[in-house]
Amino acid sequence: MRQDLHLHSLVSDGDLDPTALVREAARRGLGEISITDHDAVGAYSWKDGEVFEAARRNGVTLRVGVELDADLEGTEVHVLGFDLRLEAGGLADHLEAVRLARFERARREIAIVNSLLGREAITEDVIFVPARVTFMKPHFIHPLLDRGLFAAYEEANAWYRKNVRSGVIVPKPTAVDAIRLIHGAGGWAVLAHPAYYEKSGLRILDRLEALTAAGLDGVEVDYPYRSSSPHVFSAEDEAAFGAACRASAQRLGLRATRGTDCHSVADFDRIYGGRAEVGQG
Repeated sequence: MRQDLHLHSLVSDGDLDPTALVREAARRGLGEISITDHDAVGAYSWKDGEVFEAARRNGVTLRVGVELDADLEGTEVHVLGFDLRLEAGGLADHLEAVRLARFERARREIAIVNSLLGREAITEDVIFVPARVTFMKPHFIHPLLDRGLFAAYEEANAWYRKNVRSGVIVPKPTAVDAIRLIHGAGGWAVLAHPAYYEKSGLRILDRLEALTAAGLDGVEVDYPYRSSSPHVFSAEDEAAFGAACRASAQRLGLRATRGTDCHSVADFDRIYGGRAEVGQG
């Protein structure tokens, strides 16, 4: 069964609504998927859980998932959780705390941006769109680009980092606590795209043993680093790290998962090529 356990919907920073995302996955021949929005599980309650019926109609196994921001020795890492109980208190409480903090941060940042760049450089209706739960920096950068206030994403992002500081602290558990939250919700925890942490200077493969002892269940072994970040990874980098990561997972008894981090139809095109069979509505 073709697997992709790392996909994003409009609930966080994806373009597609949850049902459309399932259909798009089915079009690409995927049989097992998870919608892993950043610090949010709203994809599964969207339109009264319509995503589950969409998965059934399209013959797709859907694992309830999330991607948690976490901290490991001062480096932000992402921990994926799968097969979660949506009503589980500890995880639900954490996600709600993050949602409220991100909302307040977004509200303040809109005011800061508009005070510096002019009234309505960013409007609330562009940020607080229906169904969006996780408000992230790209949501702010793209409207500025659309208005022609900056020439490129990198320029806008650099300006944003320098000038827009809300003072709001968004809760971020340690990696070990993120694993505990996922286990508390009945799920299993996987370290997402580990090569990025390696590139940032954290010897992540050397830390897998300690994370495994703390309860880590798996690692995202197959990930399209070269396709997603060609300025950072060569094909040789991706192959070498993938082999080393797989070997570490096997040695430690960790599950090896595959995820692509698709956020849009363009991402699906980039990774899977042309569309396969059309999924059901």
